[in-house]
Order: sequence, then structure tokens, then C-alpha cells
Amino acid sequence: MNTTPELPTAAGTSAAVRPQEPGWPQGARCAVVVTIDVDGDLPFLALDPGHRDRLKSRSVGQYGPDHGAARLLRVLERLGVAASWFVPGAIAQQHPELVRSVLAGGHELACHGMHHLDFDGLDLDAQVAEMLDGARALREASGAQVRGLRTPSGEWKPGFPEAMAAAGFEWSSSLPGDDRPFPLGDSGVLELPFRYELEDLQYLGFNLDPPFPPGQSRIQSLDAVRDNWDIEFAAARRFGTVLILRLNAEIMGTPGRARLLEDFLSSILDSGEAWVATCGELAAHWAGQPVETDHPYRRFLDLAPLES
Repeated sequence: MNTTPELPTAAGTSAAVRPQEPGWPQGARCAVVVTIDVDGDLPFLALDPGHRDRLKSRSVGQYGPDHGAARLLRVLERLGVAASWFVPGAIAQQHPELVRSVLAGGHELACHGMHHLDFDGLDLDAQVAEMLDGARALREASGAQVRGLRTPSGEWKPGFPEAMAAAGFEWSSSLPGDDRPFPLGDSGVLELPFRYELEDLQYLGFNLDPPFPPGQSRIQSLDAVRDNWDIEFAAARRFGTVLILRLNAEIMGTPGRARLLEDFLSSILDSGEAWVATCGELAAHWAGQPVETDHPYRRFLDLAPLES
């Protein structure tokens, strides 16, 4: 197993000197959150409804709810780790037993839209409908009232965070805009940012024909993925930040990749330096932190009308 590397420090600087940390529970030096998207073949169909007859390509995504999610549940059970699962409403309707298994395992269920539609092609009303329909389907399949959201794909329109708040959502994990949580303006919704380098899709996602996701080729060495994640964990420990893994059941749920995840999470647990939490637990903890009134997201909201 790879060992977690220490990051180099500037000349003359002690490695023991670190920036001010936010005060994580249990005396931890950083926070770690495991998130899992169970999209099935919905992104492929959203890209082009004509893909409905491409059964070979659709099977790549269907592996997630059919096999990968159950394997990841077993990995997390062995480790005693609770994760946040983002499930589109259509997947919950097709696999109600899966969302019930997620909750029965002590995990958190969160909204990921209804049909995993690309928000870039939707107006605000359609985006809100995608969110509300997805949350309703999750509630009907599981009995759970979800409080968190990850946008399926693309950018949300102005006013969407306020619509999230009005619908009872308390947090989002949709923007790679920071290393720690931050408020989405005055909406009352907290953003829990992820980073693309901590996602499996960028390294390992692959469909042969048509190429999906765009930008082939992929299927990176698992050793390289593990090395990158180890470096990110070392940095999170050093700077007291949040490491949010964004995984996809169809990608990380294969036997070899599930072993990679189990080894990586085992090394985090063995370090004794991470508070491992769900998105909801992270949001609840951060609610007690001082509000950051000058976050760049707020400045973006102020500047956007002037740039249009």
C-alpha cells in the first residue's frame, strides 16, 4: 500500500507550522467526506435521447445501480464509514431497494435531479422542476426527506440557490469553488465544494463509441489515481481543509477500483487525523463557524450583472 506523502515546505519553514484550522470535531486536522453518485445510464440518455437503443453503451452506466453500488455499500460497511449518496429520482423509481439499502446502512441520501438533465439547457423553472421532482421521487421510494442537492450537470441559473432554500434544502455540493464550505450568498444554503481531482470520472470514466464522457481517452493507472489522492489528503491535513471524494457507482464500484477505495479510506482512518463525516454532518458542524461575508462567490454575484 502507498504511504501518505508529506508535502514539501518552504525553505526555513517548520513542517509543524500550519495555517489556522477551523476546529474540526474529535481534534482532527481535516475533514473527509465520501460522496457517491448513482447515475445509471441517465447522463448518456440526457446527452442524446437517441442513445436509448445503444444497449452496450447504456450498460456501462447501468453497472452502477445493478452491481457497483452494492459493492461500495459492502466496502463502507467493512470500514464503518457513512457516505452521502446522490441519487436521481428516476434511479430511485427503478431501484427503490437500493435507496432503502443506502438508508439501512446508516448513510445519507441526497438529491441529484430527476433525470440527470444538463442544467445548461434548462431555464430556471425547468431546473427547479428537475430538483423538486427528484426529491419527491426519493421521498416516495424511501420515506426520507432529503436536505442536500448536487446538480446533475451544468450551471444553475440566478435564483436557483434561493429556490433550493424555499424547497427546504440546506446544503449543496455542486461547485468546486473552495477547499472549505461557504454560503451561497444570502440564500441560506451552504455550499460543500468538491474538486475534480478528487473525482473518479476524470481519471477512469470511459465509453468506447460514442466517446462518453467527451475528451477521451481515459482509464488512468490506479496507482496514479491513488498517488494523487494521497497528495490531496496530505494537503488537507496540512491546511485543515475538507477533502470531498466524488465517486460514481459505475466507475468506483468495479472489483479492482473498490479495492483502491478501501485501501485509501483505510489509510485515512489509520492516520487518526481526519474527521470522516457525511455532507449533512459537515454542514451542521459548519453552521457553528463564523460567517464568511466576503467570500468570492458573493463578489461573483455582485459583478455578474455588470459583466452581462
